[in-house]
Amino acid sequence: DVRIGGGPSTVRQFLAADLIDYLHVAVVPIVLGRGERLWDGLEALEQRFDVESVTSPSGVTHLTFSRR
Repeated sequence: DVRIGGGPSTVRQFLAADLIDYLHVAVVPIVLGRGERLWDGLEALEQRFDVESVTSPSGVTHLTFSRR
């Protein structure tokens, strides 16, 4: 396995290049102001990945994307 850490720009580049087989995103419900959006320009991910969403008691939503 190879793990990639980074912000939205890094993740978007690897997704756009079709180099990701599994992705785990933790969405934390806090507002930090304006920032870079992760999903812009990545239409149709649901056609390439099975998506699962699980919300923890703390309010964090865990999204997992597994390549089909």
